[in-house]
Amino acid sequence: MEDSKTLRGEGPLGEDAASRLAASIRRLIEVTIGVRAPGEVLDAAADRIDGIAAGLRPHVPDPLPTRYPSAGDATEKPADFFPYDFVLGARNPLAPPVEVEWHDPLAVGRVRLGSAYEGPPGCVHGAVIAAVFDQIFNVANLMSGTAGPTARLELRYRRPTPLFEEIRFEGWVDRVEDRKMYTAGRLLAGDEVTVEASGLFILVPLEKILRMRERP
Repeated sequence: MEDSKTLRGEGPLGEDAASRLAASIRRLIEVTIGVRAPGEVLDAAADRIDGIAAGLRPHVPDPLPTRYPSAGDATEKPADFFPYDFVLGARNPLAPPVEVEWHDPLAVGRVRLGSAYEGPPGCVHGAVIAAVFDQIFNVANLMSGTAGPTARLELRYRRPTPLFEEIRFEGWVDRVEDRKMYTAGRLLAGDEVTVEASGLFILVPLEKILRMRERP
C-alpha cells in the first residue's frame, strides 16, 4: 500500500552494531534451546559466552541512560521509539522482533516465532501473544495521537497459533471516550483468525510517560 510506513529497520536505529549484536544473540538462543551436544562442548561454549559478556561489561554505563529517544519522533516512527522493547526492539535480543507497519487506521505486526516462544508443542505461548498485542495496540494509539498506559487487556484464544510460520497481528483504535482509548485487534495465521483481542488504555501526556519510565 502506498500509504504504508515501515516503522522498524529504517533510519538511525535500524541495522546498526547494537542491532546486529542482538540478532546474533537471538540466533544463539534458538540454537541453545535445540542443541544436543556432549557436555564438554556445552561447557566450552558457556566459557566462551561468559568471556564475551565479561568483555562487554565495562562498556555498560552506570546508571543506564534513558532507553527512549526524544518524544518528538514518537508519532513518526514508534518502533524506533522503542529500540530496547521486549516486542519490537531491534536492540533487545529477547524481542523477536516484530516488524510493524502503519496502514491508517491499522497497526500491522508480522513475525515468525521460533522455539524460544513455544507454549503447547508447536504453538506460540499465549503470554507471548498477549505481549505482542499490548505493543501493537500501543503503536495504534501512538499513530492515532492517543498514547497511554494499559489499563486492561483481554484475549480470546480461538485456536492454536503455529510456530515457524509468519503470523499477522492487526490492531486499531475502536473509540475514544474522554481519557479512555478502546482498542481492538486480531491475530491471523494465513487467513485463519487464531486470537481476538481488546484493550483499554488511559490517555496520559507523552512527556509524563517518559518521566515515569526514566530511571531515577
